[in-house]
Amino acid sequence: MIRRVLLATDGSDPALAAERLAGWLAYKTEAVLEALYVRDIRLIRMPELMDWGAISVPVPVYHKEIEEILSARAEAVLKRVRRETENAGVKVEPTIRTGVPYEVIVEEARTADLVVLGRAGEASGHEATGLGSTTERVVRTSPTPAIVAALEPQEPRRLLLAYDGSDPATRALHITADLAGSLSLPVAVLSVHDDALKAESLAAEAAVYLEDHGLVAEILTADGDPDERILEAEQPDDLLAMGAFGKGLIRSLLLGSTAELVLRRAVGPVLVVR
Repeated sequence: MIRRVLLATDGSDPALAAERLAGWLAYKTEAVLEALYVRDIRLIRMPELMDWGAISVPVPVYHKEIEEILSARAEAVLKRVRRETENAGVKVEPTIRTGVPYEVIVEEARTADLVVLGRAGEASGHEATGLGSTTERVVRTSPTPAIVAALEPQEPRRLLLAYDGSDPATRALHITADLAGSLSLPVAVLSVHDDALKAESLAAEAAVYLEDHGLVAEILTADGDPDERILEAEQPDDLLAMGAFGKGLIRSLLLGSTAELVLRRAVGPVLVVR
């Protein structure tokens, strides 16, 4: 069951959709929402890393000024999140920490049931890749399932599970069953395999599990490239759930190639389970 949702936000435009989604998830699951803002230690230490030549720079002064700016922004962002979310009756725990953002988020994720974050942060340059570096690292290393929000706020209307029978996909199936009940969402199961009978068998396997949990799933099957078929089936108001590893021969170091491609091109929020 989802009892604690971790929202990682820096107040940027991409993070706004994550804030709305995390608040909605916490409300629907009656979970505590931990709103986390990480003061980036690399920004605080930047003056130390710059070559100032013959210019004498009082580094401690810079440290203090940068810390004060980051602290003020953190407090303003979390105050807004708290105001908007607590009005709906959600318990919010604001947290400000200092460190490398993805490392702190992953550490905080150890005691959460679900992590929610935006596709990118303030200084990400995600336009070319579709995914910010902090978000990518969190998804690759988080011990807890992570939801990457869409760029625009959108309340999910359906849970779409991409299921290939792998261990991560099975774990995604289990959390889908939990979420679908709490969120009161219909479920569709998509299995992609060049063997039509195999695709049907995999989808039916997932549907039986969901039925045992009181859920009736729509079964979808397809052949061809899994990432292309998943993206074709996905709608902007879907919450797409998938495992981080596929069974294909081509894999990334820690994140399956299909999951990575889908994350970069998805139009709606994506739940990735490792």
